[in-house]
Amino acid sequence: MQSEQAIENYLHTGAAARTSASEVITIPVVIHVVHNRADKVIGGAGNGNISDAQIQSQIDVLNEDYGNTSGYKGYYTDSLGVDTGIRFKLVSVVRTYNATSQFSPITDADELANISPAWFTNRYLNIWVTRLNDRYLGTSQFPVVTELNDRTAGLATSENGEADALTDGVIIDFRYFGRNSDAITSRIYNLGRTTTHEVGHWLGLIHIWGDSTCGTDYCDDTPTANTKNETTDLSCSPVYSQCGGTVMTRNMIENYMDYSPDVCMSIFTNDQKARMHAVLALSPRRAKMVEYSQFSTTELLVELYPNPVRETLTTNVFTPNFENYTVSVYNQKGQKVTEDAVNRSYLNVRNFPSGLYYYKVETANKTITKRFVVR
Repeated sequence: MQSEQAIENYLHTGAAARTSASEVITIPVVIHVVHNRADKVIGGAGNGNISDAQIQSQIDVLNEDYGNTSGYKGYYTDSLGVDTGIRFKLVSVVRTYNATSQFSPITDADELANISPAWFTNRYLNIWVTRLNDRYLGTSQFPVVTELNDRTAGLATSENGEADALTDGVIIDFRYFGRNSDAITSRIYNLGRTTTHEVGHWLGLIHIWGDSTCGTDYCDDTPTANTKNETTDLSCSPVYSQCGGTVMTRNMIENYMDYSPDVCMSIFTNDQKARMHAVLALSPRRAKMVEYSQFSTTELLVELYPNPVRETLTTNVFTPNFENYTVSVYNQKGQKVTEDAVNRSYLNVRNFPSGLYYYKVETANKTITKRFVVR
């Protein structure tokens, strides 16, 4: 009861208030590595079972790019580049073998989520890293918002919530994930900016050319562009557009939401920052994530619901500093009825005989056991 009460008190006090754009928000990240290496070897050229170092390099890139500390310079960088006030923390890496050689980011999101189920998408940013088909580098699921305004224009206000919650996140080809790794094959997209770009979409940003000729991304401080800057020019030569008049304007090829080579990218603008923070406030799953990310505790807190349960038991578990935990389930006789699972969020009890069970949650230093009833 104390755990549930602590969570309830948190969610109904000022501590759960929406974060202002001036505060730093830390987003916990789960990386799902879906690979076809039956031998489970990790790392190396052409290996989709990428190394921990490659994964950490991508988290480093995200924090540099969203913190405006990448060090890369461009025409607009010094004058318009901002710290977005958003940071990323690697919580866990889930490695899953699957014999499929490659996936479509357009049609296989459900399959990837079935192979490696998402952790709570209102608690974590889930990133699936695998081999993609055709020329795809990555994709992401746009947020759905409860209100359309100047900062959230262009986004949807409704969705298939139950289904979309299972696939909410980002999918990246392992050959473009992170930097300085043998598994990265491109000389154009080799510094981790594909993930920076796709996470930008996950936070509600639109391509700077607005996905149409001289379209809008709803950010006034990104110059209107005729089209995407999809080029192999590593010298980052200026590109110009003529939209709505006779004056030529210089494209913001440095912007992470263009298609420029990674080496050319170095900027999010203040309007893009404002849009991302508006999404973090007005997208239900993103807003809940912000609330949970601010929940600081030195204790292990566990909430089970519904209880009694007939089909699926859901758990809210809070650990200090997002520490991993292990779940095991026992019956009244003390017999273990499930295999130990790391960071389990759901438990299917449809085939459990009716009765009393014990749900044991363990971290390195703490253990809590909760009772639940299957009817």
